[in-house]
Amino acid sequence: MSQPITALRETATAIRKSILTVAWNAPSDGVHISPALSMTDVLAVLYGSVMRYRPAKITDRQRDVFILSKGHAALGLYATLFHHQIISETQLNSFEINGSVLQVHPTKHEEYGIDFSGGSLGQGMSFAIGLALSHRLQCQPWQTYVLIGDGECNEGAVWEGAFMAAQHRLDNLTVIVDQNGLQSDGFTDDIMCMNLPALWQAASWQTLTCDGHDHQALLAAFNTLRDGRPKVILARTVKGKGVSFMENNKEFHRNRLNEQQMQQALAELDGEKSC
Repeated sequence: MSQPITALRETATAIRKSILTVAWNAPSDGVHISPALSMTDVLAVLYGSVMRYRPAKITDRQRDVFILSKGHAALGLYATLFHHQIISETQLNSFEINGSVLQVHPTKHEEYGIDFSGGSLGQGMSFAIGLALSHRLQCQPWQTYVLIGDGECNEGAVWEGAFMAAQHRLDNLTVIVDQNGLQSDGFTDDIMCMNLPALWQAASWQTLTCDGHDHQALLAAFNTLRDGRPKVILARTVKGKGVSFMENNKEFHRNRLNEQQMQQALAELDGEKSC
């Protein structure tokens, strides 16, 4: 699939509106809204112009694979799958309903385009590395993409995986770090200050940085020629992107919207679409 930049922007706005609407209707006391909003542009570009797959045959092994490691942002993935014709609107609207496949953290259901059960941070990297290594051993051309959070980089498993992937020179693996600067307990620099570009470079990864909300910059990063090593894209993002009162506000890491906030959020996104 390959969408023009204007279409990618429209899709990203539509995904954000779906995140808000589904969260509003969810039968729970809170939803991880802002972590989903920060990664929306990354997913819009990946599913709209980078990954090779057929929505109608999403269980086909002959395709690129996306792994969401920061599983608490699952609603962002579900909304993306809907807007790329992989799941239906009815399925999307079943989010968190008792018995639904689509729960607060993703559970592996290949027919829904979900290839990994997430939730325990730091584990998606290991799964993605195993998948990429399997493709390499079978001489298959498919790429594996895994999205992790910057707070998730506090996990030791991330760095064990990084060194292993570099050792095997898995140039069919791309990690995207959603570098929004916040995690559930506060600002990432206050909790564990890490020089992420230096650390990934030290682990011998092809290391790129870009604005994680600039679709052209994201495309350029994804399309940068590989140099024989695994690639990491440090995507600088804003937690809660697109909704002013959520941006850089840790209170919406997991929360509910009241009616006034919901109306304001949708109005802001409508305004963004008309710009």
